[in-house]
Amino acid sequence: MMKVCVLLGNTRKRSNTEAVTRVFMEELAAKGAEVKAVALREKNIQPCVGCDACHGALDSFGCAIDDDMHEIAEEVLSADLLVFSSPIYSWFATPLIKTVMDRLYAFTKYPKGADPFCLMRDMSFALIATSGDECADNCDLLDEAIRRMAKFTGVPYLGYFAVQDKGYENNAREEAVNGARAFAEKCISGM
Repeated sequence: MMKVCVLLGNTRKRSNTEAVTRVFMEELAAKGAEVKAVALREKNIQPCVGCDACHGALDSFGCAIDDDMHEIAEEVLSADLLVFSSPIYSWFATPLIKTVMDRLYAFTKYPKGADPFCLMRDMSFALIATSGDECADNCDLLDEAIRRMAKFTGVPYLGYFAVQDKGYENNAREEAVNGARAFAEKCISGM
């Protein structure tokens, strides 16, 4: 059974981003995947301080910061697919997603006298985003960041689904629902 961890980076409850992502998650579950959503707005996640303590723990997350990221790290490591879900804020992810992306660097290990490796190497990444403007002009930076993160860690990137969101009532539009379902199918077939 495919395990999916979805990081919900929306800052508002009942946001359009989360509504579209829930359709995606429901489709994955209907196809037999085990889906776990983590609402980052409900977690205490501190920013990375660059201490590099994590690189000394070669078989675990190993971060020295005592916060909820340890719980999230366990969910991430148990997943076959890690999905970043975020509205676009100033051409990038919300601070919640960006902070988690920075902290995921702790999974990359640098053993003395050996090649670096990443504990996330057995999973794939995907992205779901909403944007108040044209997605091609607003989602491209986040898409590229996750693409580079995937390349750096040796993790396949299955791409992204983005939908333009011009207001608080667009979350059930047929285009968004059908697109989220199709993206779920793409992710399942890409695994």
